[in-house]
Formats: sequence, structure tokens, C-alpha cells
Amino acid sequence: DNPPPKVVQGYKFNIFYPDLIDKSSAPTYRIENDPMDEDTVILRFIAGPPYEDVAFRIVNREWELNRRRMQGRRLCVLVAILLVELVGLGYFIKGFFPYKKSIPGFASRQDQPWDISQPLSGGSTARNSRVPNVEAQYDRLVIMLVDALRNDFVFGNNSAMSYTQGMLRSGNAIGFTAKALAPTVTMPRLKALMTGTVPNFLDAVLNIAESDTSSSLKYQDNLLWQLKNHSNKTINMFGDDTWLRLFPDIFARTDGTSSFFVADTVEVDRNVTRHVRPELERSDWDVTIFHYLGLDHIGHLAGPNSPLMRPKQKEMDDVVKDAFEIVSAQDRERMKRDKSAKPTLFVLLGDHAMNEIGNHGGNSQLETSTVFVFLGQGIRGQPLADKGKNALSKLLTTEVSQINLVPTLALLFGVPIPKNNLGMPLRELLSSYSDSERLRMLQISAHQMFGVVRANDPTVREIALAETVSNSGGPMNCDNEGESTSDVLRCKYRRALATHRRYAVSGSGAASKVEREYYDFMEHANEHLSRAFSGYDLGAMFTGMAIIGAATVALAALYQSSDKSGGIISAKTWSLRVSAPTAALLVTYLVCLWSSSLIEEEHQFWYFWTQTMLALRVLTSTAAGDALRTVLQMGLFRIIRAWNQTGQKWTGEPDIRLYLNSSHTRLMWILVVATVLVVNVAAHRLHMYLYPGPARSVIARRADMRSPTYALGTMPYRRDADEYKRRVAEAERARAAVLYSGADTAGLRALMLTQRVFRAVVGYASFSALVYQMDRNHGWRELGVSEGVWSFVRWCVPADLGQVARLVYLCTALAAVIGVACTWYRAKAGVLEHSPGSHEFRASVTQAAALDLLVGMLPVLLLLSRPHNIPLFALFLAMFVLFWSQLQVVFGPRSLTSVTDAREGNQSDVCGCLGVLRPSKLVVLFCLVNASFFALGNSNSLASLDLSNAYTGVSRYNEGVVGLLMFVSNWAGPLWWAVAALATLTLSKQGLTAQRAVDALVALHLWQACTLLVLSIVVTLLRTHLFIWSVFSPRYLYQVGWLVGFYIICATCGGLLWLVGLAQVS
Repeated sequence: DNPPPKVVQGYKFNIFYPDLIDKSSAPTYRIENDPMDEDTVILRFIAGPPYEDVAFRIVNREWELNRRRMQGRRLCVLVAILLVELVGLGYFIKGFFPYKKSIPGFASRQDQPWDISQPLSGGSTARNSRVPNVEAQYDRLVIMLVDALRNDFVFGNNSAMSYTQGMLRSGNAIGFTAKALAPTVTMPRLKALMTGTVPNFLDAVLNIAESDTSSSLKYQDNLLWQLKNHSNKTINMFGDDTWLRLFPDIFARTDGTSSFFVADTVEVDRNVTRHVRPELERSDWDVTIFHYLGLDHIGHLAGPNSPLMRPKQKEMDDVVKDAFEIVSAQDRERMKRDKSAKPTLFVLLGDHAMNEIGNHGGNSQLETSTVFVFLGQGIRGQPLADKGKNALSKLLTTEVSQINLVPTLALLFGVPIPKNNLGMPLRELLSSYSDSERLRMLQISAHQMFGVVRANDPTVREIALAETVSNSGGPMNCDNEGESTSDVLRCKYRRALATHRRYAVSGSGAASKVEREYYDFMEHANEHLSRAFSGYDLGAMFTGMAIIGAATVALAALYQSSDKSGGIISAKTWSLRVSAPTAALLVTYLVCLWSSSLIEEEHQFWYFWTQTMLALRVLTSTAAGDALRTVLQMGLFRIIRAWNQTGQKWTGEPDIRLYLNSSHTRLMWILVVATVLVVNVAAHRLHMYLYPGPARSVIARRADMRSPTYALGTMPYRRDADEYKRRVAEAERARAAVLYSGADTAGLRALMLTQRVFRAVVGYASFSALVYQMDRNHGWRELGVSEGVWSFVRWCVPADLGQVARLVYLCTALAAVIGVACTWYRAKAGVLEHSPGSHEFRASVTQAAALDLLVGMLPVLLLLSRPHNIPLFALFLAMFVLFWSQLQVVFGPRSLTSVTDAREGNQSDVCGCLGVLRPSKLVVLFCLVNASFFALGNSNSLASLDLSNAYTGVSRYNEGVVGLLMFVSNWAGPLWWAVAALATLTLSKQGLTAQRAVDALVALHLWQACTLLVLSIVVTLLRTHLFIWSVFSPRYLYQVGWLVGFYIICATCGGLLWLVGLAQVS
């Protein structure tokens, strides 16, 4: 009935033998094998007549003289392994995310090839110092870049950009859908637009760091450098300060604005517009760049369907009209005065687009479809006979690569094409040139791209002009099998040159055929180089994988050494000690990492396994109450998974979020208010019913309770004798609890006061978070609150919304301090965990601290969440309460607990094969940690990173603060469920011990190490895969975020600090 403990520090036996017959022979003992359990032995004491042998069952293990010291050593080993794993991760990232290979130096006119249409004169190679120049068509350039300008914002039926659409319909402008490549964030897209290259994926991370200078293009060839140094252009920039980091020493006049303060949608654009007319009316500029951010910020804050979107489009359209009319009037005056003057080219474009919720970073159709619109003298599009709403719909599918802008502008302005360019000139923009001039431009562009081919594969030989002339007599077959891709590209380029030469010399064929040959070469070269023009450091990658593999093995060995969990495999029977559901979860997850589709739809994996784990708990439950609670949890989780559609395939399908944000906004705000009320009710009832705090009357009249008759005197007369006896017993237990606790009256009063202050602070913090959300998103209008009432509500908090957010942070920190005081007073008061003779639950000091943390963190999470996601936390809280019958008093009457607990049994008694299929609560909570990340609308795409709440309460950009808030807002669900798992450890029968805490951390890091190792192997083997940059690389970055941000910083460091602090305080 009383098995020996699993952990012992020694046994002490006092056995007396006063009546021994042979007192000269001392009693002896021996150790015998236990036939019933291999982990224990029988300790038998033998004294002789008249005494029988005395036997004890003890643990068959060496004495652990200092258990805490052993757990400290295991923890130190864990920290060392994690440091080694981070070193391996650093090596792998260095090899897998290197900066792009680039050809050093800057292109010059001397690098351009000899005009193949001209007669040979001296030299036999395609390079000659006497290079005929291509005449520029434009003198000045205005680039108006509207961040996140999606193609339907300009070409769609619902666009408010009427002036731009009118220019396109009349043929005075040419428009394209410009396709961007992942990652669709500003910095890599600006690099692509100015260098014509496929940017480094790591730029997506550096894009957030405004202080980063390592990604500068100061020493890399780019269009702005060419315009400044080869055409002596004066270049100005106004707007996003990312340009200043990328292009130092390029601009003459600048006014930069931070691109990351997304809460600002007005001033950030006014700061740019105020420069438009003054700057363009000046005569001392050649290139002017305006970069607007407001439309992108609206997308982050409220999505593309926000009521603010159309006014912002109209504002941008007005800027296009004003700017173009100013430069057009100037051109007419300039070209009158100077016959050699050329007009100004105006380019409206976007760096990327946005998805259906306003974010970007991934490779979905919506995120990659931005625009090019060219206006200026000489720009002649096809006038549209149909002037109706759908007249521009064709432009939504007229797609060109975004990097094609670089060679097009370089040729139009007569400057060399940047050395690393992979783009092709836009045919429509070269239509005003003669055939010979256009073919010359294509020769220059193809020559530049062939230089990139040779740089990527040094074995490719240069093409001599004599070789081209000798092969210009007939067609060439470049599709021979067995040749490398580089050889095929060389053949296609040589064939294009030969066709051009043949056309120029003999006039055979048509210019269009020569164009096709050049574009055929450039298209194939672009496709090949876009995938291959990156440098993987395989040595660093394999070194990193080896170190990560060693760390994984070490973590497995450390977990195997656990006395409590028994390790992964039994050392004696070689049987699997890990539960079958846990093993199946790990194996299937590692297999899913090999599939791009399963990575994109990873949320389906966690949704399936969470419901499966809950279903297994229903099937293996021996108590009807436990099964009923789990079924309720399954129902709640089904609602949670339908809240936000995420991933790629079904991300645009209807979900609860869509209904709440469209036709049911009033219901959404009712749910938000209800959630805030639930948080406050939870804090109140947890303290009132679960935590050991005496009532005021008990403190005031504690001395009178020494007599049980006092309690009887306070009760009304009852004729029911059984009820009378029950009340007598309850009064006796209450008296015993107070007297046994030894708590002084002052300490009990202080405990009661701190608990009330804690509830008040949490309540005010959640109220302030509600006011912030309702004021920022106009929720009070949706609820029909009058302005007078709302003015009174706003009077209760600071007037500035930023100060309201900072007030929530301050209250949360204050609640943490008060929680520490509560813990100290509880420990000092010495109150009982269980009243003597009572089965009523009372939380221990550790349990109370964990539950305080669980409730106290909710105001910040509510503040940093989108309004439609706030009700999810009420569902999370309900699911957690259903795990513990003791906690149901928070939301329901005590009778519910008694009914559901009436048939609670020992789950280990589940017979048959179903017993091994029962997952523990911690395994289910682990599934919920991962599932909640996707339930809030996140995915493995960078586009799902929500920046809208990263600036809540931030007055100026700070990388550390913004990064922290961005992490908390995106990982809000996992953070809350991680604290719920901590509370589960404290609420379990075994309690939260040092060994259980270390075992849990080792298990978590073993999971992460296995995932990181397999994912490293996957991206290494699939580094040439089509989706390596759009699917696998973002997934690897998310894995780094999970490992470093969540499991190391939050779970390990935060958890250990909480435990150490709790131990010191209590």
C-alpha cells in the first residue's frame, strides 16, 4: 500500500531485540532480489530466536547524498549543451545564409561590347576600348515608391487612383504587374530594384535592424551609383530611411523617416509630401526619390479592406498628379530653352504588396504582385477603347519581373548596367528606339548577363568576336544533351550574337527574330542564375550540423539519466519508456519537415494532434467526469482552430475572424469586453476560493475561535441533526486550521491586503488595455457608446494612447512586484495547503504564484493582440480550467466539481492496450503551445509576422524594445500556454520539484534539438529546391525564433529565474 519513494537520501531503521536467546551473536542483514520489481530489493534483518526476520522493500540504487546538488549539476550540463548547440546553429546560419556572391567593382562604359553590327576594326575579341555610346532618352528621373502598393490598388475596379487610371486608359502611361520575389520586405526589395539581383534572404532579418550597416550597397554596383558617377546626376531622397542605410554618400538632400513606426499612417506621409512641390520646382536636381509608407502601415494595422485604404490611395494619386504636372511643365520650359535637353521619366512603383490581412514577407500571389507605372514624354501605351471599370483588368495579369527595372532605366539614361544585374529590359519601354538602336541595347544587356554567367561558372569561355562571325552563317542547336547549363547558356548567347550579326551584315531575317534570340538567352540565364547565384558555405553547414547532432545526442543522454522520468529507453529491459503518443508525435513531426506543403500547412499537423491527444484521454479515462471535461475541451478547441485560417492553401477561406471584422464587428467587441471581464473574474475568484487567505471576520475574531461553540453560536438553529453535526465538524476544522497555522493577525491582514491590491492592479491593467483597443480601433462606436460616456471612460486613463499602453506595462510590472509580496506573505503566514481533516483544495505557495502569473500576464497579451484574437484567451483559460477539477470553482459552482470528481479514479489502472495510449496533461499542453501559435493567425511565412502591435506604447524606434514587443505579440498564445504548463506542474500530485523542472526543460530542448537537426539536414539536401527561399528558409528562421526566443530565453531563463526567485522569497 505504501511503496518506497523513487528518490531516497538514505534509510534509518531502529529495531530493538531485548529478548534474544543468544545475546553473544549480533543481528545481521542481507539484501535479496525483489521478485516483484526490478527497481527495488528486499532488505532482510536476521536476529535469531525468538524473533522472526524483519524485511523492508527499498530502492535498489546508490544513495544520493545531495539531491539538489545533483539537479544543479544536471542543469549546468544542460546550459553547456545549449551553448554548444547555439555555436552549431551559428556555424550553420553562417553557411546557409551567406551574403550573396557578387562581382566586385563597378561597371563602366569600357566594359560594354563592341557593336556587333559595325565592321570589324582591330582586335578579335568582343571587347574594345572604342565603344559607341547609347544615347540617353531622358535627362531626369522621379521615382515615387509607395510601400506595399498592390496591383489591384492601382489597376483594380475598387481603386481610388483615378488620375493614374485615366493616364493608363488614354495611353499616356504604361503599366505592369511587377512580380517581387520572397522575402517581400522593404530592404531586399530595394536592393533588387537598384541592383537587379536576387537579394540575400538574411536581409529579411536585417530589414528590421535600423542600425545595421553590413547590408549597405556602398561597395556593390547599383543603378544610383551609375547615375551619379557616369551621368553626374544630383540625387535626392525623401521618405523611408532604409535608402540612407543602403546607399550612403549618394544623396545630396535627404529627409528620412523611420519605416517601422507602423502606428503612424498620416505624419509619415506628410513628411514626404511637404517636399514634393518645393523640391521638384527647383532646377538643381536630376533624380528625386519619394518613398511613402502610410499605405503599408494601414495594411499592418487594419488590412487592405480598412476604411482608411481608399483615402490613402486617393492621397497617393493626388501626389502622382501634382508631381507629374510639375515636371511636365518644367520639361516644356527646359526643352524650349535648350534643344539638347531631354524629358523627365516618372515611375510609380511598389516594393512589395500585402496579403489579405495586410502583412507581407512571404511568396503568396497577393504579396508579390506590385506595380510599375511609367509616365513621361515618349511613353506611349495602347489607348483603351473600353473605358469601363474592367478596362485595366488585363494589367493585373501583365506580369514582369521587378528586377527588370534596372537594365531598363540604365539603358534609357545611357549608363552602364550594374554588373550583378539579372533583369531584362522591358520591351515596351524601348519601342521608341529604331531597330538597330534597340538591338544594340539588347546586346549590351545580354553581354552584361553573360558576364554574370562567367562569374558564376569560371569554366565558361569568353566568346571571341571572330567566333561569332564564323558561326553567323546558319542556325545553331543549343539543346544538345550532356552539356552543362552554363554551356547551354553560352551557346544561346553565341547564337543570339550570330543572328544579330547576320541581320546587320546581310539584312537577312527580321529584327524581331534577333530580339527573340536575345530574350531567350536572358530568360534562361535569369532562371538559372536566380537559383544558383548564391554562395553556400558547405563546410560551415556540415560543421554546424555535426555540432547540433552532438548536442542532440548529449541531450538524449542527459534525459536518459533522469531518475524520475526513467529516460527514453529502460536500461534493463531495453523497452521504450516514452509514451506511444509522444513517440508518434515526434516521429510524424520530423517526417513532415521534409515536405514543403506540410511546412506551409503545419497548423494542420498541430490541430490534428491536439484533438487526437484529447480524444485519447477520453478513450482511456476511467472517470465520467474526466471524460466529460475533455470532451468540452475538444469542443472549445474546435472553435479555436476555426478562428483564423492560416497557411497557404486555405488562408483566404472564410473564418470567424472574417465574420467578426466584417458584418459582426459589434459581436466582436462584445466578446472583447466579455474577455476582459473573464480575466478580472478569474483573478478575483482564484484569490477568493483557491488561495489560502482568511476572511476578515476570521482575523478579527481569531481569538474567539479557540472554542468550537463560538462557531455553533454564529449558525442559525437547524432541526436537521445531520446538518448540525456537519456544521460542527466544519467549524472544528476551521478552528484547527487557524490555530495550527501559527499565523499572526498582522501577517494575515497584510496577505489579504496584497491580494486585494493585486486584483485591483490586474483589473485596472485589463481595463486600460480594453480602452486602448476600443479607442484605437473605434470599438466604442461599434458598441453604440455615446461620446459623453466614452469621454468619462477616457478620463479614467491618460489622454494619449501611447501613455495608456505604457500604463498597462507599468501595471503589469507592479502586479509582478505585488505578486512577489503575496508569495512572501503566504510563506511567512505559514497557512496550510489543506485544512486538517478537509478534502477542500487550497493552493500552495508555488501553485498560487504560478496561477497569479497566469492571470497577471493576460492584460499585456490582450494589449498586444489584434481585437478579433482577444476572445481566444478566454477560450484558452476555459480549456486550462477544465484540466483541473479544483479550478472549476473559478467559473462554476462547487457542485460541478463534486459531480465531476465523484468518479475520478487512478488513471494508471486503465486496463488493456488503451492504458499505454493515454497522453499526459503536459503532452497535451505541449501540443496546445504549438497549436496556439497558429490559432492566432501565424504561419511559417514571414508574411504572418504581425508588426502592428510591435510599436504599442513606443514613442521612438528602438530595436530591442520593438523586437521584444513583436515577439510577445506573435508568440502570445505559446507564452500563455507555457505558463499554463508551469501551473500544471505545480498543480499535479507530485508538485513542482527541482528534478521535474529540469526533466521538463531537458525534454523540451531534446525536442527542439531533434527538430533543428532534421531541419538543418533537410535545407542542406534541398538547397537547390524551387521553394528553398520561399518555404524552407522562412521555416528555418522560425525555428531559430522558437529555439532562441521561446525555449531558451523565455522557457529556460525565464522559468529558472521564476523558480529561483520563488525559492528565495518563500
